[in-house]
Amino acid sequence: MDSDRLNNTSNLNPKFEGFFIEMVMPGQKKRVQEVVTQAFGLDGQVKSVGDNQTEFQVSLKKKVLSVKDAWDKSYHLRSQPGVVDAQPLFAVPLADNSQSEPIGDTQGQIEEQSSDVEWGLKQVRVFEAWSRFFPDPKRPPGHDIIIGLPDTGYSEHPEIIPNLLLAKGYDFLKKDFDPKDELQRSSGEVINNPGHGTSTASIAISPRGAQGDYLSGKAVTGVAPGAKLVPLRVSYSVVLLSVQNLAEAIEYAADNNIHVLSISLGSGFFNQRLRSAIIYAQKRGVIIVAASGTYVPYVVWPAAYDEVIAVTGSNVLRQIWSGASQGRQVDVTAPAEKVWYAKVDKIDNEFRYNILQGSGTSFSAPLVAGIAALWLSYHGREQLIKRYGAEKIPFIFNQILRDSCEKFPTWKPDKFGAGIVNAEKVLAAPLPDNVSRTNFAPAIALQQHPAIDNGRLETFAHLFEKQLSESQPKANLIGVAGDKNKLQASLAELLQTTETHLPQRLKEVGQELAFHFTTNPKLYQQLAKALSTERSDPNQLKTKSLTESSKSNNLDSVREILLQNVSEVLKTKLERIPV
Repeated sequence: MDSDRLNNTSNLNPKFEGFFIEMVMPGQKKRVQEVVTQAFGLDGQVKSVGDNQTEFQVSLKKKVLSVKDAWDKSYHLRSQPGVVDAQPLFAVPLADNSQSEPIGDTQGQIEEQSSDVEWGLKQVRVFEAWSRFFPDPKRPPGHDIIIGLPDTGYSEHPEIIPNLLLAKGYDFLKKDFDPKDELQRSSGEVINNPGHGTSTASIAISPRGAQGDYLSGKAVTGVAPGAKLVPLRVSYSVVLLSVQNLAEAIEYAADNNIHVLSISLGSGFFNQRLRSAIIYAQKRGVIIVAASGTYVPYVVWPAAYDEVIAVTGSNVLRQIWSGASQGRQVDVTAPAEKVWYAKVDKIDNEFRYNILQGSGTSFSAPLVAGIAALWLSYHGREQLIKRYGAEKIPFIFNQILRDSCEKFPTWKPDKFGAGIVNAEKVLAAPLPDNVSRTNFAPAIALQQHPAIDNGRLETFAHLFEKQLSESQPKANLIGVAGDKNKLQASLAELLQTTETHLPQRLKEVGQELAFHFTTNPKLYQQLAKALSTERSDPNQLKTKSLTESSKSNNLDSVREILLQNVSEVLKTKLERIPV
């Protein structure tokens, strides 16, 4: 993908990168090249990915396809003999969903109590976990462990520079070994967060105590100051999340002896290319932690994948931060609101370093990644590999992490994971016996494709989980089933089919339909309105009629928006048949 193309952030449209193709039989790279040449000429570059030898990434050096054309070509590729699946790859702009913090009595308490720069580490009992490493100076907390950070790159901020392992760093935008953050800003309704990689890195590996003299007079302490961190530059200012760059960064980490990945990036765009990379890394023992999302109504990908530890956010009062994405895919909770972090700005070509306070699950993820580094360091990663095999390490840690969590006053099942993480309990937890049932076979988990990434009904149930749960105040089985039926009925009406035939229709076009909902906020909101319509009273026909009319109007708006930019295949499913 041309870096200049990725850097063009003048609009919020997804930017085409290439294709992911899966074949029936392994070792068919030559056949993939034939299919690509037939479709695009000699412009396609084919690269085998994953371990199965059936999956390929296709890059088009010169062709820039529109969203519509990319999906049209995907359906054409799927129709070719030997091809199981073909999906377009995009860099997806991240909308700026930031909101001002609420004002009130509780917020005043949060402001006051979070003035302690180490409150987050204290909440998850990091210092108690550190006591297991001291007083041996040769074994600082996190020693011998390497954390990879796919983000915007690094700066020379004094808080992170001592623990950066730049020799392993890589820039996936420019394809070179200098992952320095260019601290670029962009115009429009996109996230302007230059230095994001510096901020998230500081949460994981900053030494204790101020490493410089800052305007705020504050310092930041990382969870695992004995660990080293490898910056992997995959994005400009967190403006565009490139599936291709993130997937390649994950595979690079697995191939370059990186032990933990902390991902503070995410979007609603799921893709098998990304999941293939996650499986590739986990088979090699890489623990992957990701942020659940910030001001997004569902858990974003890659956090939503079962193999990834999804982290939502808490505040100093041990409550859930209001801006944190929540849902069934969340694994654990960690501090996210009013967290202290290292900040870098570039003003008039001068770098300015500071320690500031901010909110976001971007901070929750590196905190948990730091705990993973502590756990690996404490037990010795090589010893763990000898005992269990590399492929089991991520699953053993995930289980111990969740079993060690603490419930809190506002905790809810299927919302906030197992609870707030507790580093002390994680390190104190006994390792599973080799024959214990708790040490389950990871191959089983790796082979099960989560239902939420295939474009079927479960995908949409995940995307609209918030609306479906909120429309039924009393969370009972009947209510949840009823809400799912409402979703099913709405999708069937939208796609001009019956509920009985909906599964087949979603099998055909569900992935593209979900893509449009996750990349077009206006479209998402229209379907959300249709699903959030108050339940009608069967005994009040007038109310029922108004409810159904409102729902139909919202679905008509959805259809109208979709028809402007969808593939010809999806268009035929959406257009009303004249009577």
